[in-house]
Amino acid sequence: MQTNRRDFTTVNDIDITVNGVKKLLDGLNPYKASGPDNIKPRLLKELSDVISPILTIVFRLSYNTGKVPDAWKTALVTPAFKKGQKYKAENYRPISLTCVCCKIFEHIVTSHIMKHAERVNILFPLQHGFRKGRSCETQLIELTEDITKNMENGKQTDVLIMDLSEAFDKVSHSLLLHKLDHYGIRGKTNRWIESFLSGRSQSVVVEGQKSKSVEVESWVPQGSVLGPSLFLFYINDIPTGIDSTVRLFADDTLVYLTISSAKDCSVLQADLTKLQEWETRWKMAFHPDKCNVLTITRKKKPIDHAYLLHNQVLQHVTSAKYLGVTLNSEMDFGHHINTITNKASSTIGFLRRNLNIGSIKVKTEAYQTYVRPTVEYASTVWDPHDKNDIRRLEMVQRRSARFVTNRYRNRSSVGEMLKTLNWKSLEERRREARLVMMYKIDRQLVAIDNQRLVPPRRLSRNMHPKSFQTISACSDYRKWSFFPRTVRDWNSLPPDIATAGSLESFKTQLAKPSV
Repeated sequence: MQTNRRDFTTVNDIDITVNGVKKLLDGLNPYKASGPDNIKPRLLKELSDVISPILTIVFRLSYNTGKVPDAWKTALVTPAFKKGQKYKAENYRPISLTCVCCKIFEHIVTSHIMKHAERVNILFPLQHGFRKGRSCETQLIELTEDITKNMENGKQTDVLIMDLSEAFDKVSHSLLLHKLDHYGIRGKTNRWIESFLSGRSQSVVVEGQKSKSVEVESWVPQGSVLGPSLFLFYINDIPTGIDSTVRLFADDTLVYLTISSAKDCSVLQADLTKLQEWETRWKMAFHPDKCNVLTITRKKKPIDHAYLLHNQVLQHVTSAKYLGVTLNSEMDFGHHINTITNKASSTIGFLRRNLNIGSIKVKTEAYQTYVRPTVEYASTVWDPHDKNDIRRLEMVQRRSARFVTNRYRNRSSVGEMLKTLNWKSLEERRREARLVMMYKIDRQLVAIDNQRLVPPRRLSRNMHPKSFQTISACSDYRKWSFFPRTVRDWNSLPPDIATAGSLESFKTQLAKPSV
């Protein structure tokens, strides 16, 4: 990375206003836990009129002097079990509680530096983590678009699924500040961030018992508001000099390339070596044992290559989970649907055992909170057309309807139960989710390029003004992928819905039964 100060303009100083602070206080969730100082969000929210002028003075003083109060640099860490063997520390995720007042100021600083980053086009465009208009879903849509187009053309894609081991915990403060300076975050803002990072301490709390406080010298502060954005700046130059496509979601890194010959494999290997050089320079670590290669193709004899990281051959896999969705070598989402329906069924069983006497309202909330999100997460990406897959998903909702209405042995129609509960089919909900995403893409409400949505050369009588050219596809995996499929559905919408003036209006009209 070059260090020429003229590469990026210097960020302006932050203008901290009473109204801005009050707005943040008013937006606090009163039910969130307090930090080490025991100042509760409810107190700050309810007394925002009185507290906001005082906090504004404190924030301005802290910013202008470049000094963060020591009390704001402490954290209480509670280990939350993930999975595996409970006696292994690596199977726990740290949950950090920090001071609420500091979090308020972090919101101000984060907003300021991220606006600077977007305005000056600092951040890598295929980084979809912690950024407005980007999400796991937008990343997955663009990824599957790239791969299904390759498959449609009979090509092979080799995907390197990289594991940046303990990435947030390995960030060097001095190197981070160096990078921030390079990206134009200098002066008072840089000095305040330096103070925010230095002299931090934490204690671990287990079953009400608190450990001795220890100093933390190198990491992006867990539980902080500012930390994730700082991390984006730190890893922003990963793709520099890489010839393959790189996709980032925070530290989740994918590198992939179309493979037509052994020469292409050499290019991908060279890029892997560049990543190895990057991690050494910036004191990070890709873990070879957790990095995999997924070859995606319909070829009977794909080109095979042993990719090396730290002189270790990366394992080839036939499927891998990326951002919560299981991808496989043929871009068939049947395995993913299996996984989520099994998980949802287990949750229904748990709810049935532990919430059987609850009211319909309580059970409905339980279903909508714990079951339905499991079978709808990122459905725009994997929405099935196979009747068996559709049926398996609908069975989850049908079982849930029996649970909610408490009619396990009743011979009455589940269809009638669904009507009584006013539940749409999951298939229809997935269609609506795709159309909502298409509206967002067309109106540039999400960071997916809408240039691929081309208006027709001429509008026929049965087409609405917002119609797009259909995307031709020969293979099922391309035909039923997001863009070709959703363009067909979009073009069939009534004109008044497709031309809706706002997202809320579009959602409201789309949800009407007649659509």
